[in-house]
Amino acid sequence: MACPAPALKDLPRVAGDFKSELEGFKPGSLKNTDTQEKMVLPSAEVIEQEKGQQKLISGIENFDPAKLKHTETCEKNPLPSKETIEQEKSS
Repeated sequence: MACPAPALKDLPRVAGDFKSELEGFKPGSLKNTDTQEKMVLPSAEVIEQEKGQQKLISGIENFDPAKLKHTETCEKNPLPSKETIEQEKSS
């Protein structure tokens, strides 16, 4: 649905002196300039780094947990036994 154009009375007013400057403006009075577009292309090294990061991210996103092998965990008690503590106390 298109918005209706605003009425002339609703448009903002422009100061008289500014309006006369706008009406008297001549584009031919502008100076010619040469536009210099600078496009710095990334080096091959930067491109390779970015490809590596994209491969890593896609590898994480597409990870299949069904490919993991089942493994048994063996919990070890790192604390010394009562006998070891008694031996250290008597030494």
